[in-house]
Amino acid sequence: MMKFLTKLTWAAFLLPLIWACGDLEQPPIIQQFPASISSPPSAIVLTGEDEDEVVVFNVTQADFGANMEVTYIIQMDRPGNGFENAADLGSSTSNVIEVKANEINRRAISRGIVAGETGPMEFRVRAVPSRTLSALAGEPVTISVTTFSDAVALRNMFLVGEATARGWDNNANNPALFRDPENADLFVYSGFFNAGGFKVLENLGQWQPQFGTNDGSTISANMGGGDDPDVFNVPAAGYYTFTFDLSTETFSLEPIADVPSVFETVGIIGSATPEGWDASTAMNQLEFDQHIYYITASLEDGEMKFRADNDWAVNWGAGTAISGAGVQDGPNIPVEAGTFKIWFNSLDGRYLKIEQ
Repeated sequence: MMKFLTKLTWAAFLLPLIWACGDLEQPPIIQQFPASISSPPSAIVLTGEDEDEVVVFNVTQADFGANMEVTYIIQMDRPGNGFENAADLGSSTSNVIEVKANEINRRAISRGIVAGETGPMEFRVRAVPSRTLSALAGEPVTISVTTFSDAVALRNMFLVGEATARGWDNNANNPALFRDPENADLFVYSGFFNAGGFKVLENLGQWQPQFGTNDGSTISANMGGGDDPDVFNVPAAGYYTFTFDLSTETFSLEPIADVPSVFETVGIIGSATPEGWDASTAMNQLEFDQHIYYITASLEDGEMKFRADNDWAVNWGAGTAISGAGVQDGPNIPVEAGTFKIWFNSLDGRYLKIEQ
């Protein structure tokens, strides 16, 4: 009888607890709403006549269920691509975003619209909260974009960070990445890196536009007014090939297995150079990586090549004027008169001329 009363007592004690648990209120579900482009242009016609031309996007306010600062980013991609190759065109913490026309033009061409022609592009707003919440992407809108041909507007990219020659000084003759002559959004740099982080800058002396990565596999950018991305990371000191492709927003950092020896000197030679075809004009050798050479020189209309140790046994040439990958005994490089900062890499023969 005592055992039966004990079980009954426990049952009487537990029943109120069970009923109480059933009455507990569930936490409310906080609804979130993305931002959208409130007044999209009916069409974007880019002319390239004004370097400061901008396209203005007005966006609605995103709602994350609480008050916080939000950064709004205008993104663009090919229709039907699901923004898998989205280009971040511009950002702001306000509801008005100004995007440089040159930026839309360059990214639209790299995504399939032929220069000087018209085609559709999808645009959307990505809202990034200041708190640890997931970003929200708004519904895309399709806008007709007319591009222009601008063969002169070539971007240059420079290395900065503890893994590179100039550390975090953003205006100290930082080594330039070598731009592909066929794809103006593709850059390659083969050379020595220290262990640590680095970023890519578009303009020396300015911290934006600034490029890095936030996920270790894709390129992130602060074009101005947004948050700076994290660094590209070099795991150990050594020679690597860094491939930086803005057309796909991807990068890679691959170790170089066999590193050739350095040359005592490398110079420019040819009818366009100060000494003509009679003698090389010596380039400066980067102390941090002696495969990298540079010079500022006034060139005449004509041709030029790179050669090692004042002799024709090792020389590099290619048929592209502004940038390229020189090969042994390759063609003479065509030159139009001007003053240029010239970079050359004896590891892979790549060269770049930046008009001064």
